[in-house]
Amino acid sequence: MTRYAKELETTMSEPVRIVGISSSPRHGNTEILLREALGAAEQAYPQVSTEFISFKGKVIRPCYDCKICEWRQSDKLIEQCILEDDWLELVRPMVDPVPNGVIIASPVYFSDVNAVLRAYMERFTALVKPVWFPKLPFKPPDFSRTVGGALTVGFHRHGGQETTILSILRFYLIVGMMAVGSYCPEQGPIGYYGGSAWEDAEGQAGREGVRTDRWGLYTARVVGRKVAHAAIMLAGAPRVPPVGEPLVQHHGPPLPVVP
Repeated sequence: MTRYAKELETTMSEPVRIVGISSSPRHGNTEILLREALGAAEQAYPQVSTEFISFKGKVIRPCYDCKICEWRQSDKLIEQCILEDDWLELVRPMVDPVPNGVIIASPVYFSDVNAVLRAYMERFTALVKPVWFPKLPFKPPDFSRTVGGALTVGFHRHGGQETTILSILRFYLIVGMMAVGSYCPEQGPIGYYGGSAWEDAEGQAGREGVRTDRWGLYTARVVGRKVAHAAIMLAGAPRVPPVGEPLVQHHGPPLPVVP
């Protein structure tokens, strides 16, 4: 434990919760990489608690843009989506309560996240609909103090990991989270956008091939600690009321220029 971590332990009253999501359909490389990141976060900062979620065996259907979540009034916001599958179970840790940090790990499928993760992210549209439809009796989740990091596993070293990470980071930005990369305070930008591993690191690809990818595991640990550090800072920061920008129409008279 670092001296900084010890000082934080005496000043933080509430545990900082980080949710880790593995979108892989199996228990293998993606899960190994994610657990490496979560373990590094807990090791560096004792006030951090982590929760692991796996998509193995889960069914998540994509959003069909049926519009029902725009007018339906369920008991809870997360029940606005009418699709009956495992999304409700898997989204609950993200909203009840909203975590301090999130790390999503995905295998690389055709240079992007796998389909089940894409569907999971798409369905978040039901959670933000109260912004556009104020008659709904809900408030969208407040992710403004949630930090997100990304991990990926590809078959080759340069097999689409960075584009996959960027898809996850874009999701964080869309729902209002703070996205971080893998900047190490001692070594600089290690993985740049996030943590990425190579399952064929030693020429023997397999379900646990990333265990031999020392650099990939290292980038995952950097992401875990980066998310934890940023989440702790946000959790301890004073709450500042957000100031919105008045809505303007696409067509109309010129707007005044701010001096």
